[in-house]
Amino acid sequence: MSKRRYAEISSTYRPPAEGELNRRAQFRTREDVPGSGHMGVDSVYHNTFKTWAKLSAVGDSVRIDSMQVDAAITHRIIIRYRQGITTDGEVVISGMVYRIKGAKDLNDERRFLVISAEELGTVEAIGGDNGH
Repeated sequence: MSKRRYAEISSTYRPPAEGELNRRAQFRTREDVPGSGHMGVDSVYHNTFKTWAKLSAVGDSVRIDSMQVDAAITHRIIIRYRQGITTDGEVVISGMVYRIKGAKDLNDERRFLVISAEELGTVEAIGGDNGH
């Protein structure tokens, strides 16, 4: 039996260790509707839920490469596996809003989900609930 090797550059990624999912994250789907708010548009949030997450900034090469294809990936978020996470969603962690750019099942094991995201700014600047 061969030993499984975990590395960030191979096709097998290390799952989060116990205690690494240490940030409270609020997931939501944003819908802009006509209203009296900023620029005559109000934001309405659907499909909200909270879960524990690991948040990490991506390396410079990933960030720069993503900008070249107009994807702007700035952070990676890991949560326990769940279905229904799409690029229509946003994540709020510690008062910062992140747009979901993609999601992938970590090692195809249905244990964890790796989400590529773009930092948009603070909840106060973007709007909506701060996730607490």
